[in-house]
Amino acid sequence: MTGILSPTWIAVSVFLTTYIALGLERIPRVLAAGIGVILLLLFKVLTVEEAVAYVHWETLGLLFGMFVLIAVLSEAGFFSALAIETAHRVNGEPRRLLVVFPLLTGFLAAFMDSITVMLFFATLTVELSRLLRFDPVPVVAAEVVAANIGGAATLMGDPPNVILGLTLGFGLNDFITHNGPIVVFGLLGAVAMAYRQSARDLQKGPPPERLELPRSVEMVRDPTLLRLGLLALALAVVLLSTHRWIEQRLAIPLTPPLATLIPAILLLLLGGPRVEGILRRIDYEVLLFLIGLFAIVGALEKTHAIEMLTGGVSSWLGKHPLGLVSALLWFSALCSAVVDNVPFALSMAYALRHLANSPQAPALSLLTWAVSLGTDLGGNFTPIGASANVVACAALEGHGVRVGWGRWMRLAARPTLIALGLAQMGLLVKAWLGFF
Repeated sequence: MTGILSPTWIAVSVFLTTYIALGLERIPRVLAAGIGVILLLLFKVLTVEEAVAYVHWETLGLLFGMFVLIAVLSEAGFFSALAIETAHRVNGEPRRLLVVFPLLTGFLAAFMDSITVMLFFATLTVELSRLLRFDPVPVVAAEVVAANIGGAATLMGDPPNVILGLTLGFGLNDFITHNGPIVVFGLLGAVAMAYRQSARDLQKGPPPERLELPRSVEMVRDPTLLRLGLLALALAVVLLSTHRWIEQRLAIPLTPPLATLIPAILLLLLGGPRVEGILRRIDYEVLLFLIGLFAIVGALEKTHAIEMLTGGVSSWLGKHPLGLVSALLWFSALCSAVVDNVPFALSMAYALRHLANSPQAPALSLLTWAVSLGTDLGGNFTPIGASANVVACAALEGHGVRVGWGRWMRLAARPTLIALGLAQMGLLVKAWLGFF
């Protein structure tokens, strides 16, 4: 086939159409990806065998393992208990909540699914706002910004990191070592800016004389399951940190997916009567969506569309290698503000492999940290930039609190810009020191 019916043209058209469908959010994203794969098969751009081969099963395995671990903690009542305990610790003072809740969501999101974290914290914040008479929107916006920033610190903190890390060969220790310090400064800067712009107008009325909240222990539905879940999560982190050493020294093929799947399967075996509830909490839609997405981006790889696109960028590399790092950071941030950051991360993973092979290109690792930070942080700019944003806004609206794009962007823009500015400084320092 030639012209507009060439495999390359069809692959690019299907990819762009899928992107547009995801951005418009008129149909479920699983359906959008599924239709894309069917079109590629019908037009013989891919065979069924090729579509299956392009799926990165390691990424799906790691995500499934983490989903099980977080579902166990959620089923046991961990997030509700932690949120209530934190509210008690700050005595329900709204200005303290504006600092402590975002810092806590940022920390939790480094090791857990930010969607689950925000589902609990957004709901609790709204309930506390009614009791303590403060505006919940600035606090929830700060929590989301912090969660998306914190997720950039680790391999399992955000799905884009899982995709970039496993596709390009970087592990948990790599992300913690290189993204971690930048994320800490970015998180502190973002929370400080959120406090500066919102603390004065937070209180809407005099707080009650007495704070009446349930005890955190009352929120734990299954203490045994909670202990098992925390132990399993700790085991997963240890295995992800040491899997390379175990493979080299002990000759045990412990891959990153197995590092999360082993604790997850053990939990399901020990979960008793709550296993059914645990399995219902797992986000299977994300896994099915990723399967279709891998095939769609694989078609771009097969038809050399990504290679042709990056070829144009490669000619610019010789004169501006560090400029490319900054450009990738901000380009990723802007794209993630308006489109789903999962397909963007997947397409960029393929593009980075080609860019890194260009003469005088910066190291693949430095390019990866730029895209990871930009993708995770940039999602804060709009209410649809990341899944955590959508969940938080839905929780607010479910309680009768309207946010809107304008107010969200006013609250999130400056903290996000602070974090991105600090990220750019960190990347340039890493390039100058040769530590990447």
